[in-house]
Amino acid sequence: MEDIQSPCISICRQDSNGVCFGCRRTTEEIGNWSLYTNQEKEEVIKKAADRRNAPDTATGTFFR
Repeated sequence: MEDIQSPCISICRQDSNGVCFGCRRTTEEIGNWSLYTNQEKEEVIKKAADRRNAPDTATGTFFR
């Protein structure tokens, strides 16, 4: 079974809740992605699909 690929779309800027505007994963989920099993990755993708972005942070923090 192949590893599930990261849902990153290279829009790496977080909102005021620490959620990426591009993939809607949290900073924790992004940092731990390579450690997750495929089942955990599927769960993260489902959670991310249900998230809405909050306003942009004042600092404009980028993940990359």
